[in-house]
Amino acid sequence: MNDKLRFKYYIALALGVLVLINVLANRFFVRLDFTEDQRYTLSETTKDILQDITEPITVTAYFSEGLQPQFDQLRNDFKDLLAEYASRSNHQLVFEFINPNEDAQEEQKAVQAGIQTVMIEAREKDQATTKKAYMGALVQIGENSETIPFIQPGAQMEYALTTAIKKMTIPDKDAIGFIVGHGEPTLNEQIQVIQGLEVLYVPEEVALSDSVNLSKYKTLAWINPQDSIPEEHFTYVEDFLNQGGNLLVSFNKVDAQLNQGMGFAKYTGMGNWLQKQGLTVNEDFVVDANCGSVNVQQRQGIFTVNRPINFPYLPILSNFADHPITQGLGTMIMQFGSSLTFSGDSLSTFTPLVFTSDKSGKQPAPVYFNIEKQWQERDFTASKLTVAGLLEKDNHKLVVITDGDLAINGSGQEVRQVQPDNANFLVNAIDYMSDDTGLIQLRSKQVKMRPLDQLEDGDKNLLKILNFTLPILIILGIGIYRYQRRKFTRLKIKGESYV
Repeated sequence: MNDKLRFKYYIALALGVLVLINVLANRFFVRLDFTEDQRYTLSETTKDILQDITEPITVTAYFSEGLQPQFDQLRNDFKDLLAEYASRSNHQLVFEFINPNEDAQEEQKAVQAGIQTVMIEAREKDQATTKKAYMGALVQIGENSETIPFIQPGAQMEYALTTAIKKMTIPDKDAIGFIVGHGEPTLNEQIQVIQGLEVLYVPEEVALSDSVNLSKYKTLAWINPQDSIPEEHFTYVEDFLNQGGNLLVSFNKVDAQLNQGMGFAKYTGMGNWLQKQGLTVNEDFVVDANCGSVNVQQRQGIFTVNRPINFPYLPILSNFADHPITQGLGTMIMQFGSSLTFSGDSLSTFTPLVFTSDKSGKQPAPVYFNIEKQWQERDFTASKLTVAGLLEKDNHKLVVITDGDLAINGSGQEVRQVQPDNANFLVNAIDYMSDDTGLIQLRSKQVKMRPLDQLEDGDKNLLKILNFTLPILIILGIGIYRYQRRKFTRLKIKGESYV
């Protein structure tokens, strides 16, 4: 075979390989994920949901173009994610990308679909400008549709898309009962928790009585009762647990009266009932050196200013057990919580879930709150006190957290936004006890971000030097290698000519 024919053979073979690769790539989506947290790898939960799809899914992604590079990367990441969803669903999922900024009618469709408008700062011709942008998607199955108003990067992108699909493919959602009748907050006063649950469940209020049917619920939630609870109501709940139901309890064993500057023990009957179950919520106030702050008004001349002061009765919680309920949580903030201890027998399994920091303590009620107190090391002699835990006994589960106000938004003039992970903890706990689809692992899938602005100056400079010099060194290395190889080849040929 002469050189010309061999060259044509290699060209034809290369073209055939390229065509084969394109055919396979069109049918099978494959990508390698070398990230530590596997942010670009679909969870088993998502794969199972996609394999069960029986009817076509249409995703219309509304993404503005010509924005900053990080938003272009977000668009590409979402496009790759949709391509993998299409492959995993046997191409039951189809998608298209639309730039709403180019067409007024498409922009109107995006707004009507519930896509969120985002104002992004940019620089054009050395001048700061603000652009209106869209980064959301409309997911449709038949006549049903779900909107993702704003696409979050990383694992939250997968969670939003998977839950939107799952929400439309659930024929009948399970009900979650929120017990009322003893001063508990309404559903409207727990909006963050309710929004998190509505993906898979139907939250509804339930008043305990001898005529109510609790068997329709997998899980009951008993949040922050204020009044004394009749003994028969505990009996109804015990019967529910004995039949395989589950219960989440978030309540206050102590009460802070800030207008009086005092904290007292609080009686609702819940503490005594939990003790019979094997859990003791102590009549104390947990304090922590790692804490939130309160604003104190002070006079400075003719002005009155607010000065933030650390208040150890507001522990910042970042120590969590390795458990599905707490996986992915970052920070919770507790208000006047108490310590929790296990007092049950060997027939029960207790798993502590949330702890205070290494520098914490507890003060028995009653307590006098001194805002101006100078806290010392001796005030924090305890370490990792348990403030939330899971009790598993027979065929039921019981989750208890010692702060009834943890995820209550309130209403009217007193409405507030709670720490996101406060609500996530309650939603995760209910999910863990109620759901068998595995979405709890997906929602709590954590993406580790390492922004450059958090690096030391020396590390930043080292990265800049490496980014600049490493490509040059690689090119020089390849050049030196090729030069030496050619030189060796020439010497070898020259030596053979004299044989």
